[in-house]
Amino acid sequence: MEFDFIELLGYMATFFVAASFLFKSIIHLRVVITIGAVLFVVYGLMKGAYPVAVLNAFLVFVNLYQLYRLKKEQPASKVLK
Repeated sequence: MEFDFIELLGYMATFFVAASFLFKSIIHLRVVITIGAVLFVVYGLMKGAYPVAVLNAFLVFVNLYQLYRLKKEQPASKVLK
């Protein structure tokens, strides 16, 4: 079985999204799932799977907003726990 770059990108995105469920910290979860979502946006655009790209672009913005909100509301020592 031969891997191409796009397929590898899809597997990397899947890994990051799946790994995000292993974190207790909401901050770490959101950072890792955002990385996965960004990779899925690129994957979706390269494959022509626009619904995948659109959904994950939305998730990137939601996660970035939530990270911003969490950082703004809590002192740094509490956010990273």
